[in-house]
Amino acid sequence: KQRGAPCTIIASTMSSARRSTRTSGRRSTTKASQSSSSTDGLRTIVQKRLTKDVFKNSAAKCDGWMILVVDKRSMRVVSSAIGMYDIMENHVSLVEDIDKKRAPFKDLGVIYLLSGTEESVNHLVADYENPLYGKNAFVYFLGPVANHEIDKIKQCRPLLKRLKALGEINIDFLVKEERAFSLDMRSAFPPLYLRNARKIEANIADKLVTVCVTLNEYPHIRYANESASCSALARTFHLKMDEFLRNNDSWWYHGDSRHTDRARGTLLLLDRKDDCLSPLMHDFTYQAMVNDLLPMEDDKVSYKSETFQSDDGPMKVMDKDVLLNDNDVLWVELRAKHIADVIQILSTRIREMVNSDTSGLNQKDKGKTMSLTQMANALKALPEYREVMSKLSQHMHLSHECMEFFRKDGLLTLSELEQTLATGKRDDGRSPKLAEMVEELCDMLEDMNDPLARARLLMLFIVSQGGIDPQYKDKVFKSAKLTGKLNQCVQNLEVLDIPIVSSGEKKSKIGGLFGGGRISATGSTDGDSEYTTSRYVPPMKETMTKMCQNILSIEEFPSVMPLPESAVRSSGTAMSARRRAEASSLRGSTTSQFRRSTAAASSDPTGGDTYTGERQIVFVVGGLCFSELRVAREVMSKESKEIIIGSTHFTKPTDFMQDVSKLGDK
Repeated sequence: KQRGAPCTIIASTMSSARRSTRTSGRRSTTKASQSSSSTDGLRTIVQKRLTKDVFKNSAAKCDGWMILVVDKRSMRVVSSAIGMYDIMENHVSLVEDIDKKRAPFKDLGVIYLLSGTEESVNHLVADYENPLYGKNAFVYFLGPVANHEIDKIKQCRPLLKRLKALGEINIDFLVKEERAFSLDMRSAFPPLYLRNARKIEANIADKLVTVCVTLNEYPHIRYANESASCSALARTFHLKMDEFLRNNDSWWYHGDSRHTDRARGTLLLLDRKDDCLSPLMHDFTYQAMVNDLLPMEDDKVSYKSETFQSDDGPMKVMDKDVLLNDNDVLWVELRAKHIADVIQILSTRIREMVNSDTSGLNQKDKGKTMSLTQMANALKALPEYREVMSKLSQHMHLSHECMEFFRKDGLLTLSELEQTLATGKRDDGRSPKLAEMVEELCDMLEDMNDPLARARLLMLFIVSQGGIDPQYKDKVFKSAKLTGKLNQCVQNLEVLDIPIVSSGEKKSKIGGLFGGGRISATGSTDGDSEYTTSRYVPPMKETMTKMCQNILSIEEFPSVMPLPESAVRSSGTAMSARRRAEASSLRGSTTSQFRRSTAAASSDPTGGDTYTGERQIVFVVGGLCFSELRVAREVMSKESKEIIIGSTHFTKPTDFMQDVSKLGDK
């Protein structure tokens, strides 16, 4: 029973079909896995696996062009890793949806790449009641397929006659970045926290196994001890990973007797419930702002752009779709930077280009600070630069759209309140009294016109302070003016063990304590942050840092099986002192809206892709927010340790609130 890579055995009879489904070619398994360098990120590994094990493997056994048939799940998996051009290069002329009625192509071969659900297997078999395609059929499933679904394929003789490959490729997840993934399971949030999760946990574990198989990792498993979800998932994953290892004796993993160049990795399971503050905070780095403020869906965002209809024609305003992913080099460079720095970088680069000798600008205009309108007009006059400037222009539009929301919604003032609530201190280091902060909170709530924004701020206050002091409850809720679903969303925090009204102990969700009438300090501050609106640090940063330094508490994060001594040492090398460079002066009206911290300078990670030691895999049950994705990159760069971070889904503030609101659904 082999499930390491796509099968290359031809299934011409029922018995051989059963063998081919359960047995993958050993050479194919080893070659596919060993072809990836140990320095490759997850996206690169998945790209190589899909290209080699699916498309090139099929093309080598089929003369002529082929059709690729996918279901909704597999289409999302494929498109997250490779583009249509890469697929077409491998003799695929057309991609079709198995759920839709399709025209027959009896002279072409077909590749099926499916999720293995009952519905998709039924559609597969139905295609051969009156065969739609030619004599070559290659069938691949994203992950494990139930035995009774395999039986349906065995019993379909027209399909068996054409079957040239049948197997499981173990890529049942979406690649979001080079070292980040999502299981695309946002619907799992309510059952996870309403403890109706046995099936969901098994499904998550199955998909996590495919992540580890793809990475050639048989990891040590650690989990948040206080999380029932993580504890249950750790046990389920352990059983499923061991089962895979028993059934695939040719599959190798880092740290086995034949591959000692890298030690076994570690999988750390964390729970969204243990930090409900980070998803609610406003984060002013570029990636977080785009996802929070703009109409972003997956990696796609739309904006209005002026476009040339012809070389000498007038400009036309059109809606333009932009994909923000690892293929956009400029996005990768800017996404972790503060929005003020993003706009300054873009403005400088555009100004440098339009001030070049070939720009056609008047000499008297060169070197001057340019407004957004002047920059756009300059771009129109540079036809030879249009292709080069297109990315700069796109990101200039997006960053300025973010700033428009920033100004319109008064986010500067709001963020100062949020930062004080989250860290327990103002920018000057003073800890304000609770009564003082309640007054500021109520004033802010009463000035807000958007009920969703009021609900978000109220939830942030409740989470950061471990509930509302009883004496202020009526005052705060009166100022919030919430009704219906938004009020229920706030009340549902109790399902996540966050009290709406604080107890006598006045202990916050993440451990902060009231003291002497002062506000609770829920989160830590970032000494490296240049901006006063970015002092708060997601708790995950400290957890990942300790994990990389092998000083993570074994009591708080136990292991399913005993860990090697190197992973549980009681003390580690202290973090190197943070270097602080003198902050450069800011220019322009945009950056001046943000105040720089007097005690910090830039901390933009600039490390390369050279990592030491074993791989760390961090998985968050219940959703990963973009500030946590950013700090994972920062820790990886600073500690020179590879971190693969993932979750059931990626979440932004409105998504998180919607998820919480569903906890009250019956």
